[in-house]
Amino acid sequence: MRIYSKNIYSDEGKKAGVLEVTDKICGIGDGHYDIDAGDLLVIPGIIDTHNHGYGGYDLMDRESEDKEAIIRGYLKELVRCGVTGCFPTANESFFKDIARIFKDGYEGCRILGIHSEGPYLNRTGENGIREEPLKIDLDHIKTMIEDAGGLLKLVGIAPELDGASNVITYLKDRGIKVAMAHTDIDYNGAMRSFDQGISVITHTANVMTGIHHRHMGALGAALLSDRVDNELIADGLHVSNEMMKIMFRVKNNAYDHFILVSDNIAMAGMPEGHYHISGMEVTIDKEGYILTDTGRLYGSSMPVVKGMKNLHDHLGIGIEDLIRMTSANVVRIYDLKGKGHIHKGYDSDITILDHNFEVIYTIIGGKVVYKSA
Repeated sequence: MRIYSKNIYSDEGKKAGVLEVTDKICGIGDGHYDIDAGDLLVIPGIIDTHNHGYGGYDLMDRESEDKEAIIRGYLKELVRCGVTGCFPTANESFFKDIARIFKDGYEGCRILGIHSEGPYLNRTGENGIREEPLKIDLDHIKTMIEDAGGLLKLVGIAPELDGASNVITYLKDRGIKVAMAHTDIDYNGAMRSFDQGISVITHTANVMTGIHHRHMGALGAALLSDRVDNELIADGLHVSNEMMKIMFRVKNNAYDHFILVSDNIAMAGMPEGHYHISGMEVTIDKEGYILTDTGRLYGSSMPVVKGMKNLHDHLGIGIEDLIRMTSANVVRIYDLKGKGHIHKGYDSDITILDHNFEVIYTIIGGKVVYKSA
């Protein structure tokens, strides 16, 4: 397949020409083409490493009797958002089915790993109801790894919990990244957890101790440390645009260390209204917030591409830097070789956007898997 565009964002910079792809990137030249993308933006496929569901498909529904149908439907839906690769962020009851589907074959977004946000978490956040955290069980961690069949890439944990340091070491020694997640830890404790092996920050600023002028909290540590990479829900709802400006200014080489994620739940992609999910009632309001009956934020309704638009429109962040945060940084952090770049010999996973960040085409392995109406 050959794609013409004036705006092909390759590793060699923005180019005009014809991008030739098979299952791999062949190069940029000229001549005839199959798709005329005009002045659309041709970028490396978006990779979402923190996504619990979409379009009604709920990867956190441990009670579901047909997990295979949920997983397969979820992967097909995600391509509508320009997502070509994901870490299904699932309840561990889904791990065996994800691993089996990965081996058997599937349609839609590529499974690039599994992300387990928890289960050993500690903080509720705004308007939350505190619950006693689960007692850490290393044998359970071992079972999670086994069930994931080699796909477990990231585990989020509250590092202040008893036994967390042993889990961090155990996961790190097996090549699995560990994230600081849902935590009440203070600045010094966070820094010590980075020494132990924490290397990723789950949805930076959300559900963690914040910055006070005398107490820097987990957020201060996450921004001042050069040893950790930072997830960010960039929709402008979870973190205000003003706070994101501060975050990007404070973090050294920020655009090399932030990863844009959605934190979508099953109701993402649905209109404003009331829904029942995972045994609770939630509301999507007119701004796009998903709220529980306590008023607590519960995941996100907006895909990564909406965060890209928000950062571009309100913070003035350029396309090249957005691409780093949606693909290049991800493949570096998780060592996903041959992906995340428009570069000869790399997988031909491509997202094509208009200038309003609407998804026009999603291409995986050189095949169009989504085209807007």
